[in-house]
Amino acid sequence: MGAGGIRGVFAALCAAGVLAACVEADVPPALVAPVAAPARIQPAPAPLTTTVPAAAPEAPAPAPPAPTYLPPGVHEQQVEVDGHIRRWLTVVPPGANGTVPPGANGTVPPDAGGTVPPDANGTVPPDANGTVPPDAGGTVPTGIVIALHGVGGRGADMRSIGLEPLAAAQRVVVAYPDALGGAWNDGRPGADPVLPGAAVDDIRFLRLLIEQTAAATGAGGGRVAVVGFSNGAVMAGRVACDLADGVAAVALVAGTAGQGFERSCRPAAPLAVLVVAGSGDRIVPYAGGRVPDWGVRKRGFVAGVDDFVAFWRAQSGCASSQPVPAGVGVSAVRGVDCRAGAGVVRYRVNGGGHEWFRPPALDTTSVIWDFLARRFSAAT
Repeated sequence: MGAGGIRGVFAALCAAGVLAACVEADVPPALVAPVAAPARIQPAPAPLTTTVPAAAPEAPAPAPPAPTYLPPGVHEQQVEVDGHIRRWLTVVPPGANGTVPPGANGTVPPDAGGTVPPDANGTVPPDANGTVPPDAGGTVPTGIVIALHGVGGRGADMRSIGLEPLAAAQRVVVAYPDALGGAWNDGRPGADPVLPGAAVDDIRFLRLLIEQTAAATGAGGGRVAVVGFSNGAVMAGRVACDLADGVAAVALVAGTAGQGFERSCRPAAPLAVLVVAGSGDRIVPYAGGRVPDWGVRKRGFVAGVDDFVAFWRAQSGCASSQPVPAGVGVSAVRGVDCRAGAGVVRYRVNGGGHEWFRPPALDTTSVIWDFLARRFSAAT
């Protein structure tokens, strides 16, 4: 059937009402592509979010534990240096590290255990006002003084010079080291080695002593001094050259330094130097030169007192010198306009021998402590 026939049939059916609905079109509804219902637009899904729980506040780092320092009293310490065990006594003063000195009025009573050395008369030498003030604040010691004995001695021998009561007034620790083999390797030329075949590095030992004593007591802070007698004094003279970065002052009694020391002495920082010597010393000559043998050992040569003092005045930039009142039979001079903290003082006991002078000739301990205390007070 042709297209015309189809259209005729379609029209007839529509007219007869056979078809329920007709559209005005050239083709029957069955041949018209159905119109798709409009697509239902789905709302976009909500973006995925990851909920991160808020970080808990970081706990503060725990405070480091408070250092534990040696309590007041006498303590034995040691350190190994080049295979040798080196020992010393450390005396922590009353009133240091949170304690109060014994005695209701702050005085320091004689110590039956020997921690406070007696003076020549067997009594406890007082400080300038005879008392040691209680330490209400419980602060740590303020400084360290190292006392070096003479040849053939031991550190404990130096306790008899009476430094501890004076040091206690300023909460200063006093250390008494032992030389290896009884003698310090003070660097003087012509001296036999202390221990043949063994290298004895006393500068390293003293550096470690300072570090370990400071760690054990809390003392230091630029307030470190070395005091020496005889061989210990010559060792202190070497310390002034080689350890000036860790020591603020040295005090030498009956000794100076090895002869020719000035050719190699290059201190890393200014320091204060005090010398006490007897003009009649036959062991360590005042004018310098050869030191008598110690048994079969040669003890070498030392610098003269005046040459030693002149070197340190030049090092300290002292413009000149002036007399210091010192009593009958004692000549004393000090440098003027020296670098800050680098005073140079010399006491000469006319006719005096090889000794630690005591009154009436000279109160060596008081002279030394006054010299050191000024430096400690000025230290920052």
